[in-house]
Amino acid sequence: MVIARRAFSLVEVVLATGLVMFALLVIFSLMPAGLASLQEANRQIVETEVFASLGAELTSTPFATLDSYVTKRFPLYYDREGAELTSSSNAVFTVRCDLKNSANPGAGDLRWATVSIGFHRDPSDTTVKADRRTFLLVNRGF
Repeated sequence: MVIARRAFSLVEVVLATGLVMFALLVIFSLMPAGLASLQEANRQIVETEVFASLGAELTSTPFATLDSYVTKRFPLYYDREGAELTSSSNAVFTVRCDLKNSANPGAGDLRWATVSIGFHRDPSDTTVKADRRTFLLVNRGF
C-alpha cells in the first residue's frame, strides 16, 4: 500500500504570504494616524484639567487681590502629564492669564479672566494658536 503525502504547493504558500503581508501593511499604515489621535486626545485632557484647576483658583481668589495674584502666579508651566513645573526648561504647556474689568460701569464688580494655554509655545505670541477659556469673576464680598 502506498501512502500519499500531502503538502502545500509553492503557489499556495506564495498566496498565503501575500495575504499576510497585505494585512500587516494595512495595520502598520494605520498606526501613525492612531498615535496622532492619541496624542491629541491626551493634550486636550491635560488642557481641560489645567483650565478646571485654574478656573477654581481664580474664582476662589479674593476679588481685591486678583491683580496681584495673577501677576505673581503667571506664567505657569506644565509637563505633558499636567504636573506644574517651576521653570520653562522642560515645559510642554505654557499658561498665561489676562484680567479685564467690566466694560459696563453699572455692572458692578465683574472681571473677566482669560486663561490661554500654548502647546510647546508661549500663548502670548500672536502667531500661536492657543486654547483660551474666559472665566467671569464676580465680587461676592467674601
